[in-house]
Amino acid sequence: MEQITIPQIRVLDAVAKENNFSKAAVLLGISQPAVSIQLRELQKRYGINIYYRRGKKIMLSELGLELVTTGRKVLGLLNEMDTRIRETAELFSGKLHIGLSCHYFVKRLLPRFIEDYPGVSVKASIGHSARLKEEVKACRMDIAEITDTQPDPHLFNLKFSEQKILLFVAQSHAWAGLSHIDITRLDNVKMVALHNESMTRQIFNKKLDEKGINPNIVLELDNWETMKETVAAGIGFGIALEDEFGPDHRLAKIALKGARFTANQYFVCQPEYRELKVVSAFLEIAAKESEKNRILKQIKKEKKHETSD
Repeated sequence: MEQITIPQIRVLDAVAKENNFSKAAVLLGISQPAVSIQLRELQKRYGINIYYRRGKKIMLSELGLELVTTGRKVLGLLNEMDTRIRETAELFSGKLHIGLSCHYFVKRLLPRFIEDYPGVSVKASIGHSARLKEEVKACRMDIAEITDTQPDPHLFNLKFSEQKILLFVAQSHAWAGLSHIDITRLDNVKMVALHNESMTRQIFNKKLDEKGINPNIVLELDNWETMKETVAAGIGFGIALEDEFGPDHRLAKIALKGARFTANQYFVCQPEYRELKVVSAFLEIAAKESEKNRILKQIKKEKKHETSD
């Protein structure tokens, strides 16, 4: 059986307010015949009496008034839904769930996004790149920042940066004064490493394996902060992406020679999610920041080249 329609509910509401088909039509912005046809069809379909005439007035029956009361609740919920949709579309409200493999890379992006879109609730989850990609593919996460060597063909990929992998040691370490070191010197040297799921470590290990080099991993840890503190204590050397280093007088960073140690940072999401307002807004901020960083690095590189000349 057909159900009562939203247009019929709106007609009932307007007739209850105006007690006149013509005035109800003006209120709704439709023709007078359209109003009367809607109500006649409703009565005919169910074999009920919704209204009756009293002179020039249209009066709703007791059943008609009950339907109006219920109908106004429905219209109220529809208005609430419409408001919610509009607010979300205009980013006055909404939610963004983002995954981070290296939260240092987005420390400027999240505050900027929150400042630009204060009505959007942001949830950030820290994890390794492979797990974050699976969360995005399973639609349990809107977008993620990951480390990888190449784009994932099943996802939309915004390349945020290309990073060098650097070695770092405590200032008390014998290597602290070096600007660079050949990877052959890392064989059997004490190393503090992140877990095997770390993409940075996987890239690093692959390059060393190709050369038959095996550092002595004396401690394996779950997060960057703990690894940094352990390296600062002098237990062994660590590795990290270049932009992970903030000012820290306890540590010295050293370039690696003998192989190309680089990794890319991507923001990834489901291809369909790219069109979502909240995701596209974040990607726009990320793209601008990426371009800004690229220009600053190029300027820094040119100045360094001029100095060396």
